[in-house]
Amino acid sequence: DPAIDAYLAAQAPDVVLLTPLVDLGSSQIDYLRAARDRGVPTGLCVWSWDHLSSKALIRDVPDRVFVWNHTQEQEAVTLHGVPAERIVVTGAQCFDQWFDRSPSRDRETFARDAGLRSAEPYVLWVCSALFQGSPVEAQFVVEWLRALRTRGSDRLRATPVLIRPHPSRLAEWDGVDLTGLDAVVWGGNPVDDASRRDYFDTLYHAAAVVGINTSAFIEAGIVGRPVLTLVVPEMA
Repeated sequence: DPAIDAYLAAQAPDVVLLTPLVDLGSSQIDYLRAARDRGVPTGLCVWSWDHLSSKALIRDVPDRVFVWNHTQEQEAVTLHGVPAERIVVTGAQCFDQWFDRSPSRDRETFARDAGLRSAEPYVLWVCSALFQGSPVEAQFVVEWLRALRTRGSDRLRATPVLIRPHPSRLAEWDGVDLTGLDAVVWGGNPVDDASRRDYFDTLYHAAAVVGINTSAFIEAGIVGRPVLTLVVPEMA
């Protein structure tokens, strides 16, 4: 793309770092190729835990591929053909912000802000960014809530549930009726200080975290909350 080439010429970078690169149909491949044509070193910073196993192939290999751990290192080699000498294991820096953090408010204040009926312990459902063609998660969660309210222990039947919608799938919660299910949908994308405080408080005050397949499980584990998932045919 001539516009991308002109942009790099104007910026005159010493290094070009790309993330995530492996999105389907990503234009970042043009940045990589333009940088290579100019002799500028390039690197891919792998952003998420599943990017090397569930997205597109790395078709043009950067000079360096920065991965979280040795699992991703093996994925880069075996799934993408990246030469081992180009891979650097760095850890998962995107999670550093959740360590050694304290809640911004007590449970009672948080419960009031989130719209929970009381400050008693609640179960947190964290929604997932599911594959295209997967069932609508909102409908699945409603079915799960109905099962929770009619079966199992007395304690679970009476436990409030807070649902965090996935930022990329907010629309599927429009018009969902949770009447009589003692559940609220609350929370936004943690991309600024206020929303990150909300997100951390949501995890911190939860008794347990439940979902299907999401990096929120990692963050809940960092905060020290038990994590549970459901393995069911419709979500296979």
